[in-house]
Amino acid sequence: MITVTMEQIINFKNSEDAFSGMNLPLKAAYKLNKIRKAVEKEGDFYGEKFQEILDKYAKKDENGELVFSDDGSQIMIKDDMIEECNKELNDLQTLEIQIENYNLTIEDFGEDIECTPDDLEALMPFME
Repeated sequence: MITVTMEQIINFKNSEDAFSGMNLPLKAAYKLNKIRKAVEKEGDFYGEKFQEILDKYAKKDENGELVFSDDGSQIMIKDDMIEECNKELNDLQTLEIQIENYNLTIEDFGEDIECTPDDLEALMPFME
């Protein structure tokens, strides 16, 4: 078993699209698929809890819809609830999860695979 944080799981899920379209060596594809299945329910849990936090702390308009910043990049949080919201989000992101260790290594990918540093960073918690 390995211990990863919820944030690492979400980073993996966000980067998995980069690898899903690649022709990977069988060993790498197999291990990535096993990891993806292992973290899938944890990602669903994260989504549910994140939504609960938004429902609790986000500003809403008269129609009950979330209020965004002027540039549309951030959800606005109730002024008197920012600290509590940040704490709950931090607790969620740092939540430690145990998953099966599939012993993914850089060698599993062969020499002809290209990826971005961000995608590699998302894989690092799952690698030996």
